[in-house]
Amino acid sequence: MNSGLQSLLTLTDYIKDVSSQEVVWCSLREAKLIRKLIDILRCHRSVDSSLKLKALYWSKRAVSKQAPEFRDHHQKDAHEFLTTILDQIRNLSHLLQGVAACEDKSYTCPVEDHLVFRMQNTRTCKSCGAQSTRQEDFSNLSLNLAPGGSVQQMLQDYLMETALDFHCECGGNKSGQQSTFATLSKVLMLHLKRFHFTPFLQLEKLSDPVDLYRELLVTSAQADGWYSLASVISHLGSGGNEGHYVSDGVHPDTQLDDPADLWLTYNDAMVTETTGASVCKNGSERPTCSTKDG
Repeated sequence: MNSGLQSLLTLTDYIKDVSSQEVVWCSLREAKLIRKLIDILRCHRSVDSSLKLKALYWSKRAVSKQAPEFRDHHQKDAHEFLTTILDQIRNLSHLLQGVAACEDKSYTCPVEDHLVFRMQNTRTCKSCGAQSTRQEDFSNLSLNLAPGGSVQQMLQDYLMETALDFHCECGGNKSGQQSTFATLSKVLMLHLKRFHFTPFLQLEKLSDPVDLYRELLVTSAQADGWYSLASVISHLGSGGNEGHYVSDGVHPDTQLDDPADLWLTYNDAMVTETTGASVCKNGSERPTCSTKDG
């Protein structure tokens, strides 16, 4: 919970967008999760640990109402927890737009406005060249780990054409499928798949190092976009059934281009100062969680 929420709070423009629409979501009973997350924001810098624990408890209760897998206190996946929060906020969009309309106001879903992008999948028959396309919205991408590679390389691998068995009207049964970005988001969340199942169905962690850079170039049908690293969530531990999550993020009082390069490492109750350069240098074995558009 801590690593996911700290990473989310690092996205200051996203948080401001949520807070600025309080007049809409404050009165909707179903929007309890948003209210509890803002409670966490308001006590973020408090030294009162009991106040923070109370805010976290009620936030977890709100998430668990629709996602019962988070009701207990067993270890969970940080990526799943974070995407669950985003999905639940996004699912409130229709209700909140209705509330806003009744009050002659407007509501823009912060998840859709900041994190959602559109991918286009194109299937091409290798015999006749016939193509079919479909588009789908995403709030994050999960990338296969490329040992010793960079996140840029893993994203390029994801976008490469892959072979596909498909029976075409021409009689051919071999096609290629390729994904491209149709649109780009303000914030791009990437998840590196460090866990996989062995042939004996045992969960295993891949500990191969990854080159982590401050900038990421993404090409779309609209335009090219540069993203600057803003936050990283890391799993510490050798196995898939145990370990610990920590988060590194840009200091809330600084900008991404601040020459001081001040970042914070959130390790449960312990918060220490670091730099983005150190995160990239020392975090080669850590999975990237999110980047923020520069």
